[in-house]
Amino acid sequence: MLAVHRFLLVRTPGLYFHLRNVGRKVVGTRRHQRTLFSELIDPEDLVFDVGANIGEFTGAFRDLGARVVAMEPQPRLGAHLRRRFRSDPQVTVVTTAVSDHAGEASLHCTTADALATLEEERATGISGPGAELEWGTTITVPLQTLDSLVAAHGEPALVKIDVEGHELGVVNGLTAARPTLFFEVNRPGVHDVLDTLHERGYTAFFVRLDERPDWVARRAMSAAEMHDYIAASSDNCDCLAISPERGTRQPSGSPSSPEAPAHFRGLSLTHVGGRWPTSRINGRRPRTAARP
Repeated sequence: MLAVHRFLLVRTPGLYFHLRNVGRKVVGTRRHQRTLFSELIDPEDLVFDVGANIGEFTGAFRDLGARVVAMEPQPRLGAHLRRRFRSDPQVTVVTTAVSDHAGEASLHCTTADALATLEEERATGISGPGAELEWGTTITVPLQTLDSLVAAHGEPALVKIDVEGHELGVVNGLTAARPTLFFEVNRPGVHDVLDTLHERGYTAFFVRLDERPDWVARRAMSAAEMHDYIAASSDNCDCLAISPERGTRQPSGSPSSPEAPAHFRGLSLTHVGGRWPTSRINGRRPRTAARP
């Protein structure tokens, strides 16, 4: 299958990206993203899409009427985004990576342009998302910080981050604003991200499993509860950190039939005193259990 991806990407990149977009549409990915974010952003809101890839999140944000700045450092993907949104003046494509400093860095890429990361350890690891792919290319890319992007484009209502393990670098480069953040959970670095956000005043967190159109629970978790949740689950998930600024929108009401991860299935927050369980998991205490 990788050989087919590689052949199409090299020989007919236009067809390759078209087929990827069609595939995501068939499985309902864009519809799910649109449902998920409809409670969080208003028309005319500014959204940053960090690690835009083929633009499925950017498309969903535009469906909701948001203005989007899409950051994507991979050259072929950047060119695809410019083609895809060339007639939409509300989408700005920025072909740089995002980190905690400006300059240049090595970006590790897979041959099928599915994943890319600034973290060498992620590209050379034998486990985790993308381990089955060929990390055969390293390119030099320019870096910007979110602070510089805020200065250039304005303060976003929401920042979506999908950077394959470099989430902490992205978050550390944002000091000029405290928008709502939606980021992929990459273990173990996610715990440092949660600590950083907690120190900056973020107190309300939600989690989304896989690419489902709803949150696991509609009651916000604290940073400590998010630590425990992630330590107790090996599922692929994303984290939503609600902006601590007054008046920020967040999920409300009751979920549409959420399914908790296997570790928590059959439990509710009330069963554990309003907190996610902190009992031993796989022979270890979750990270926050040892915290004062």
